[in-house]
Amino acid sequence: MGTRHVHALVIGCGAVGSACAFRLAERGLSVMLLDRAPAPAAGSSSKSAGGIRAQFSSAANVAMSLLSLECIDHLSQEYGEDVGYRAIGYLLLIPEEHWDDHLHTVEKQRKLGAQVEVIQSDRLQDLVSLETNGLAGASFGPADGILDPHWLVSAQVRLARRHGASIMLGQSVTEISRSETHWQVSTQDGTTTSRVTADLIVNAAGPWAGQIGDLAGLSVPVSPKRTMILLSDEVGEKQRQLPMIIDTSSGFYLRSEGHKLLFGRSNPNQSLGFHSGMDWPWLEHVLQPGVERFPWLADVGVDTRGSWWGYYEMTPDSSPIIGEHPDTLGDKGPRWIDACGFSGHGVMHSLATGLLVAEIAEGDTSRSVDTTPFRHGRFEQRNNRELNVY
Repeated sequence: MGTRHVHALVIGCGAVGSACAFRLAERGLSVMLLDRAPAPAAGSSSKSAGGIRAQFSSAANVAMSLLSLECIDHLSQEYGEDVGYRAIGYLLLIPEEHWDDHLHTVEKQRKLGAQVEVIQSDRLQDLVSLETNGLAGASFGPADGILDPHWLVSAQVRLARRHGASIMLGQSVTEISRSETHWQVSTQDGTTTSRVTADLIVNAAGPWAGQIGDLAGLSVPVSPKRTMILLSDEVGEKQRQLPMIIDTSSGFYLRSEGHKLLFGRSNPNQSLGFHSGMDWPWLEHVLQPGVERFPWLADVGVDTRGSWWGYYEMTPDSSPIIGEHPDTLGDKGPRWIDACGFSGHGVMHSLATGLLVAEIAEGDTSRSVDTTPFRHGRFEQRNNRELNVY
């Protein structure tokens, strides 16, 4: 099979990769979107709960969420695409010992343009039946909400194709080498080997981004971490209209999903790596703080068949890597842009990332959001860790 050349090869056909392919093709570049899975959004994007919120501790992540919300509106107004966005709101429950710090964070979010309301503990019962012991109050983002990851990826793939991008699915990357002028990439589908050359590679491979970097001889500090999302049995009418609620003291979260609930809690002791399957022993550690905060949850069963697991793509500071790799930055050879390591917020920030990657590809720096906090070199500073990760 002959070698094909493109301006930009995007590796990973999930939410981030499809957004990058669309925005690069929109600017007139020849683009190929590549994934080893047989269909778009077959990796981590398909396992996402689809949340989107502006309530982050770092200004950069707040800006990413606000830009993603703008992009959702742009897709609807400019292209007529519906990604299933619903502003159900995010309610963050804050313990007394963190209340003052959280109020400072809320002020930062508001100054950046986020809609955030402060709710005292005596008003929480108006929103949801819960035990308020230890809580000083909450913050509520009325524009925060959810979207459908499959609708999102499908829309972005359609738009990428409309602008001339090609899609290669079921192709595993086996080799990546670099010449003075371009990248040489070999892929395999069973026994068939294909080759692509590109002026630019965008690494949007999610939990596998570190492996893709290794193939090119580049260090990309992204590691997979198993997570799981639990689905309840059917609940009563009062529990069918709940926003996303996060008890920040324990990390337990829940929200309504039709006639059921989605809920979970990240395991802080989960080791990094491609561990697979449901971690059922962790269930009791999810339910204990959940029932303590929401006593009525004790009477709600778990839909074990409907629950699922997937991977977060973790970085050392729980924020993404967006930008040119330092080993290719500034030279005259082919370029490499990383768009990975979102640490549980890939679908949430994918729309913004596609726009930023296209801006970087055009002019070396992003314009819509300052991506300096997301560059590789920040890890040595150790002072930019995102605190609002659940």
